[in-house]
Amino acid sequence: MKALDWLGRVMLLVLSGFATLSLIGAIAQVADTAADRALSPSPPTVERTGREALSPLEMPPPEQARDPAIGENMAVAPGSQPHADEAVARWLQALVYAVMALAGFVAAGVIVLLRITATLSRIAER
Repeated sequence: MKALDWLGRVMLLVLSGFATLSLIGAIAQVADTAADRALSPSPPTVERTGREALSPLEMPPPEQARDPAIGENMAVAPGSQPHADEAVARWLQALVYAVMALAGFVAAGVIVLLRITATLSRIAER
């Protein structure tokens, strides 16, 4: 075999391994994110607006209720959730792994196509 054939085979093996490991990493990140959500379920939130939508126990303090920046028909938003940023970061990491896997599979496919065309050109020369 020629050195170029061996180089093509090694590149195909490396790219396929890289793509497979990236795909496994994406699946692991998605599974980890889903497991965290299952372990710490948050109660469903219903978006309500207006003062009449709030029960007497949920009424905002008078200083917040009369704040002109909030507005008459707007409910006071709770503080941001620190877990939301972590969940978004995990999903983005899973997406990066998935894109890397797709790029690896496409590159391996290009190498296979180049090898097929090289083989077909050798056959055509005969």
